[in-house]
Amino acid sequence: MFTFFKMYTLLSGLYKYMFQKDEYCVLILGLDNAGKTTFLEQTKTKFSKNYKGMTLSKITTTVGLNIGTIDVGKARLMFWDLGGQEELQSLWDKVS
Repeated sequence: MFTFFKMYTLLSGLYKYMFQKDEYCVLILGLDNAGKTTFLEQTKTKFSKNYKGMTLSKITTTVGLNIGTIDVGKARLMFWDLGGQEELQSLWDKVS
């Protein structure tokens, strides 16, 4: 039984080493209409296969939060696009 657990631990560690990606969180923060969501959409379009993205003319003001994930090599980037309205600016010091 003990050998089974050793083998499981070895195989589990090998699997994580081979296939798990390092994850990083990126906070996109700025004033209202500064282009944060546009940047996020263009980045997702450039680095994500099969992602068409929104047309730039259809991007509207972010109410709350947009989250986008992009895989680059062995890294996974999670972008948090926080809206820049004056009502949300009180949250900025809590998230950065």
